[in-house]
Amino acid sequence: AVVSTQSTGEWKKPRTALSQYVPRTLPPAQLEKINQSEELSTFVKSVCPRFKLALQQNEIMDVFADDYNDLIEVDGVFGNKADNNLKEYQSFTDLEFSKNKSIAQIDWHPSIKGIVAVAYTEKLKYDDRVDLSSRILMSPSLILIWGFSDPIHPQLVLEAPEDIYTFKFNPTDPNIVAAGCINGQVVMWDISQYEARLRNHKNTGARANKTRSDLFDVEYQRSPVVHYAAVSSIESSHKMAVMDLLWLPDTVEVARMGVPVENKTQASCQLVTVGIDGNVMFWDIRMQKPAGAAGLGGLGAPAK
Repeated sequence: AVVSTQSTGEWKKPRTALSQYVPRTLPPAQLEKINQSEELSTFVKSVCPRFKLALQQNEIMDVFADDYNDLIEVDGVFGNKADNNLKEYQSFTDLEFSKNKSIAQIDWHPSIKGIVAVAYTEKLKYDDRVDLSSRILMSPSLILIWGFSDPIHPQLVLEAPEDIYTFKFNPTDPNIVAAGCINGQVVMWDISQYEARLRNHKNTGARANKTRSDLFDVEYQRSPVVHYAAVSSIESSHKMAVMDLLWLPDTVEVARMGVPVENKTQASCQLVTVGIDGNVMFWDIRMQKPAGAAGLGGLGAPAK
């Protein structure tokens, strides 16, 4: 026969000597004297407004409510799960340029609606990137500028020397695009030649939908490839990847000695880059590159 036996011991919770005490009791006469005292009356009158405020707050809002549980969808309520979630509006896919790549940066065109630029990089870790460096050199590093009217063919293809981690349109002149590469260089493009193409992207997409013959036209489907107009020299660039880039406002600029001054041209002509090497560099696109100097090829020079 199977016999079940058990025993329960008394749990001796450790207590310090200071917390071990006997509750204090007072005789009825002394309690009545305390209740009728002026000190107790003054104390109650001073804390009464605080208690009323706390009670009012508890009636207005439950401070013990779990907000996360309130976010859980309950079955049977009006609407389904899809009605409470964000829906995908548009997706862009290019089998030649963006397949099997990761997105590093996205930036909207400052002045043209429906235009967005996306930087694509290889989905590789550092060790894999070193081992496959020869193959990476053969694959192009690109920024694709998409229009909402055509989710299959990018409007422009910006060609870069290395993978781009960050880029920005110039806020006052959107035809200038600056980017930071994984090798520390700063690259710039001038897309003013294709401004009309970007502004008419809705008409281009409409023609593509109406004319079926254009869908099989290779020349029509090919997106213009824009080569970079300027690139910083290796010696004057970051020693490691550029992780962020920012154009200075059109109201301020930084002088050669690092002093901020008023920008009288009312145009964003300087940008700041931050790299993993710990350096912050200022670039001026107005300055011409002097003979023998190393700067942003013909457009500017850095100042640390």
